[in-house]
Amino acid sequence: MRQRIAALVVVTLLTLPASLQAGLTSMRGPLFESTDDARARAEVLDAPLLAPASYGEAVGYYDRADSTFKRAGSIDSIRRSLSKAEARFNKSAEAAKIAAVAFDAAIQARKDAFASEAPQYSADSWYSGESNFSEATRRLERGSIKFAQRYASKAESDYRESELSSIKANYLSETKELLRLAEKLRAERYAPMSLNNARLLLETAESELNVNRYDTDRPRLLALDAKHNALHAIYVSKLARRVRDRATNLEAVLLEWEGSISRIGDVLNKPLYFDDGEKAAIEAVLAGIRELQRNKDRIDQDLNDREAQVAALNNQIAKTQAMMAELTALQEEKQLMDQDLDDRDVQVSLLNARLAKMQELLGGGNQTIDELETLLERQARHRERFARVENLFQPQQAAVFRQHDTVIIRMIGLNFDSGAAQLKTEHFAMLQILEQAISEFPESQVIVEGHTDAFGSDAQNLELSRSRAKSVVQHLLASMPISPINLRSVGYGESRPVANNETAEGRKRNRRIDVVIQPSWVTQGSVASVQIDDMALDANP
Repeated sequence: MRQRIAALVVVTLLTLPASLQAGLTSMRGPLFESTDDARARAEVLDAPLLAPASYGEAVGYYDRADSTFKRAGSIDSIRRSLSKAEARFNKSAEAAKIAAVAFDAAIQARKDAFASEAPQYSADSWYSGESNFSEATRRLERGSIKFAQRYASKAESDYRESELSSIKANYLSETKELLRLAEKLRAERYAPMSLNNARLLLETAESELNVNRYDTDRPRLLALDAKHNALHAIYVSKLARRVRDRATNLEAVLLEWEGSISRIGDVLNKPLYFDDGEKAAIEAVLAGIRELQRNKDRIDQDLNDREAQVAALNNQIAKTQAMMAELTALQEEKQLMDQDLDDRDVQVSLLNARLAKMQELLGGGNQTIDELETLLERQARHRERFARVENLFQPQQAAVFRQHDTVIIRMIGLNFDSGAAQLKTEHFAMLQILEQAISEFPESQVIVEGHTDAFGSDAQNLELSRSRAKSVVQHLLASMPISPINLRSVGYGESRPVANNETAEGRKRNRRIDVVIQPSWVTQGSVASVQIDDMALDANP
């Protein structure tokens, strides 16, 4: 008996804390709810950063209430601590609102510095900014606005300095290390051109970052070019030292390079020879690549034509199936008529109605066949015109290709001066060929598109691309019999690249004029809306 009583006591003692904890958990919500809401509002306003003093006091009272609650202390004591915490959370929220306006510039500078990874790459300036910003918030909470603004100004300066240092570290530090390695390898003697190029590019990149740290496209690419020049200086220096130490010789180096180029020739099925250097071999490789591109374009065009033909044939099949179904129905009606001669008049009327429908469907089938023949003829004429246009231009003048029935002429040779939109006299002969190309597609809509590379601001590039496209349109309107209704311009700035902006050749390809020719069957019903869009673009550059 005593053992049973002892076991009951033990079970009771073990289960009491769990039940007590469950009761406390259910009580916590009503007690803490109002203070939790006040804390959430303060944190949404970033009070831990903008009002750290009052927010810190609030957290202290809140933690005291939480600790008292967990040890099942006095409810009155918990409420007193929560009341003080809530009042200070509310105070910190109000202070944070004021700080957000008063320290707007410093806050933005802090965000920019953090985004550039300043805590990692420029720790000293970053933590100096953090210290000054923290002091500014404390001064503001104490009502010392003058001193608060002074510390906020210091913080903004520190953040901007750390941001710039971080950006430079991101873009430039690796290349600086490579330059030091190149100098150790005596690149000044063995690879002076690559070494000097790397130094100049790095210096230009740093200078441009100092002028405008937020347009980083050009400095980043300059730094990348500097890095590759530094790596090349290291490679050449190491190779020169190997030649000096007789670990290799010039002929072995050339044979290795020529072997690498020959592998490309093997893929292109072109024998490459280096009788008088590399120029002939490189030209052969480029010719092979251009031929592959032309073949790809032709295959794409044939595929588009086949898709249109398949769609027309599927339509014809569907109509044929409908006719077969109607023929089956006619046969069934004939059987009914044979079975019920007494109702002959009704059956004949039904048969006549079915026959009329059959004739209607047969007429539709003939029409579909006519439509298919028309489509095939139109495609054949379109291919002939496209081939004539393709043969008008030399490879260095323009690339001609199709997207479905739309013809695109990429004016490769139409290069404007930097930042300019005026056509030059050297362009006129090429534009005369363009006029012949456009004339091959009468009654088509012609759109002249202007494009730029990624250097410069988005707004400047957009305006420049529009101006260049308009220059081409104005020249065409003055030089050939085409209605302004069928010829328009549009600028896309840097938003539609066709090549990598990381390389000089890619940027050159992106600085282009595309002439888009849309035959009348492509543009039905879309001209008016497009013209309205262009008017809106011109009104809002």
